[in-house]
Amino acid sequence: MSLANQTCWVVGGVGVIGRGITQGLLKAGATVVVNSRSDERLNRFSNDLGHPERLVTIKGSLLPGYAGKTVRQTLDAMPLNHVVAHGAVRYWGDFGTVDRRDESHVVTPPNNGSFLQAMTPEEFVGPASQLASLHFSAAQELIPRIQFANGPSSYTFVTGDAGGHPIGYRSAFGEINTHHVWGLAAALRNERLEKDVNCREIRVRLPVNRPAEERQNQPRVNPLSEDIGTLCAGLAATSDAIEERGALIEIANQAALESLLSNYKATLSIDENTDVARHA
Repeated sequence: MSLANQTCWVVGGVGVIGRGITQGLLKAGATVVVNSRSDERLNRFSNDLGHPERLVTIKGSLLPGYAGKTVRQTLDAMPLNHVVAHGAVRYWGDFGTVDRRDESHVVTPPNNGSFLQAMTPEEFVGPASQLASLHFSAAQELIPRIQFANGPSSYTFVTGDAGGHPIGYRSAFGEINTHHVWGLAAALRNERLEKDVNCREIRVRLPVNRPAEERQNQPRVNPLSEDIGTLCAGLAATSDAIEERGALIEIANQAALESLLSNYKATLSIDENTDVARHA
């Protein structure tokens, strides 16, 4: 199960989950493209991974109005085979300003008022659909690039049902955007294109950032983010599986995750040229 000589783009790849996804794809032998609007975050991300040779970091946005330029400048010189779109993109703003809450709190109405009371319908539309708009914009630009790639191609959504923070605080707009992304993923999973792309969704219901006490009492063999990355690599490597086309893959508990990993397990070896583990 290998992605050698294939290129994958990770949408929303510079956070914790994105890093795990990128690691999984790199280990499978892929060249991985990750974008961000922040040079600092891209540099830190590459440094955390040990500056692997097959990691391509791009400063650019996939928001509507910017995605076309970012994609053209990146892919005119290389092919694209697979996309993994991580649904918890840090698009809200400065996460550090809101203690123990997800980033959607930066778009709540002033003075912590009810969004129903503080907003007009016209004001509601933008914040309520911002994350889905980003992913729609990315898909509209990236799917045509993978449709006619050599061999099977795939578009994998990774979504969740919470922000992943220990207390689980999430704003009204965080809830609304999450459901909008579910809807977009479902629509794309059922989309039939001129040349079909195997579009699947991994919906993760397990918490990502667990409380310290829970981590101590219930240790995991690998961080959840790395297991998700392994699963994403396995799905990309089996994108020719017609029976799984359009599938919703739910990870409701640890047993379900372990079963999925068993189905997509691979043997790892070391690439002597890059010191990056890859699937044999």
